[in-house]
Amino acid sequence: MINPQDLQNTEFSKSFKGYTCTEVDKYVEYVVEQYTELYRENAELEKRVKTLTAKLEDAKNDQSSISATIVNAQKMADEIIRDANEKAVAINSAIKSSFDEIVAQYRKVIELNQQQLFEAQKNAIDFKNGILDGYKQQVKLLCELIPLDSMESIDLKSVDEVVENAVAAAGEKLGVNSDSASNDEENDGNN
Repeated sequence: MINPQDLQNTEFSKSFKGYTCTEVDKYVEYVVEQYTELYRENAELEKRVKTLTAKLEDAKNDQSSISATIVNAQKMADEIIRDANEKAVAINSAIKSSFDEIVAQYRKVIELNQQQLFEAQKNAIDFKNGILDGYKQQVKLLCELIPLDSMESIDLKSVDEVVENAVAAAGEKLGVNSDSASNDEENDGNN
């Protein structure tokens, strides 16, 4: 592109039958002004194009950097997710193992408690049956000592009669005649 100053400094040869110099000079001056303005705008536009081209290159570089960062971030995210899933599986496995162990221990405690409860119930039943058997024996002994039908007619005997009856019962068991036994007692008493 021609420099506006070169355009302005251009001189033309003059001839006798040519254009009017003042008109040509005015027109050239107008053209130079327009051309100068366009030249200046063109220079500004070229600067802007260079600036924008540089920014575009920076943006392309940034885009490459951003793309690489995104790829790296995606790789890291995938790795974090994989690690988290592995840890979750390990934690779940540990929890299940602990849970199974706790349940097994709980089952043992329950079984032991059930056995102890069974033993306690058995002991309570045995104790109750023992008490009832003891009461039954006591009632039987009481009934043997004092028959129920004798309660209706209480006949108090004298001490001598009770002793005599006891001796007679003992003599019967020994096979001795009760009369001879009582005679022996009387003879012993007289001597």
